[in-house]
Amino acid sequence: MSGTAGVIRLDATLDLSPWKPMALVGETDAGVAPQERFHRVLETTTSTRCDLRAGVWEAEAYCERVVDYPYDEIVFVVAGSISIIDENGNDELFRPGECFFLQKGFSGYWKQHETLRIFHMTAAPRE
Repeated sequence: MSGTAGVIRLDATLDLSPWKPMALVGETDAGVAPQERFHRVLETTTSTRCDLRAGVWEAEAYCERVVDYPYDEIVFVVAGSISIIDENGNDELFRPGECFFLQKGFSGYWKQHETLRIFHMTAAPRE
């Protein structure tokens, strides 16, 4: 990123390509990580009080058990569907056009019912 603040367009039609995946934070249903594709449009690691990542992420259907989610994340669903299921079994289903905020420390399940494409932003405070 340049030293001048500006605007970055986030476009649902961005071409996606292999990129260094964000590590899974839990165990997947089949013990195998999904095939992921990214178009990362923002990543800061030095100029802020937290590490920020934002962009488009896509992966095939899978289910991951999440324990103590490592960052805050806001997610806007572009295509596909996802259920976020808390430890009490409360199941929230999100479809295209819907958005959710997943709090740091969340434990439960991230369950993609089909290939999912999202715009997202994560913030991980530095310690």
